Amino acid sequence: NLLYLQKFLTLNGVKSVVSLKIVYNLHLLIVLTYITTSSLTVRNPYTGHKYLCGALQSSIVLLEWVEPMQKFMLIKHIDFPVPCPLRLFEMLVVPEQEFPLVCVGVSRGRDFNQVVKFETVNPNSTSSWFTETDTTETSVVHVTQLERDTILVCLDCKFEYQLNICIHIHVHAYCCIKIVNLQGRLKSSRKLSSELTFDFQIESIVCLQDSVLAFWKHGMQGRSFRSNEITQEISDNTRIFRLLGSDRVVVLESRPTDNPTANSNLYILAGHENSY
Repeated sequence: NLLYLQKFLTLNGVKSVVSLKIVYNLHLLIVLTYITTSSLTVRNPYTGHKYLCGALQSSIVLLEWVEPMQKFMLIKHIDFPVPCPLRLFEMLVVPEQEFPLVCVGVSRGRDFNQVVKFETVNPNSTSSWFTETDTTETSVVHVTQLERDTILVCLDCKFEYQLNICIHIHVHAYCCIKIVNLQGRLKSSRKLSSELTFDFQIESIVCLQDSVLAFWKHGMQGRSFRSNEITQEISDNTRIFRLLGSDRVVVLESRPTDNPTANSNLYILAGHENSY
């Protein structure tokens, strides 16, 4: 499997491989860390099929896990002008589509009811692979699919200001998380609020079953999906915090603010359900 993948990447523009790490997670083979390459995996809950998607310099590849052969096999190779730098790379599962959509960007919605528009590559299409690219500048911290038609989008302050240009907002006052459907329109239910707001610049997030953890330079804040209430909080201006990982176990690093090169402390945030 390793030799097959190295040969495939070499033939498709990845000539310098820094490291190739094989990680077994939920019985999936996940291949990580290439130069100029991003990769991710997803399981389609409706079909049970598992996919590995990789972004090369000028194309996107989609591989499917074949259980009898115990390896990923190439099923789609799409020529596509991959944005550089590639700030967003996520797969979105659509129930009526065989293969997941590949989201490579988020732009501002085109009408009042549409908060955001997902820029996607569609491996299911036989004519047009990707949506028209919007030139509207956006800055999105994170995108996660929570349910079949429920997407969490974490927006930074500048983009939130663009969405509310007619309202008096301090640009650096807060960041926000919006819950939208696959068309980018706000949605709410008894389980989910449509918007969660924060008074700091979010650097990364972790989605739990009933809440979201938002990490910033000097701490972390958890908020309930249902009520928007704070569920937990870490705040210490004397420390600089960084999220290291969130696969089953949430690992957090901290260093002194006045000495960022000092030895770090590591924390495990226990007691959480599996993240999305």
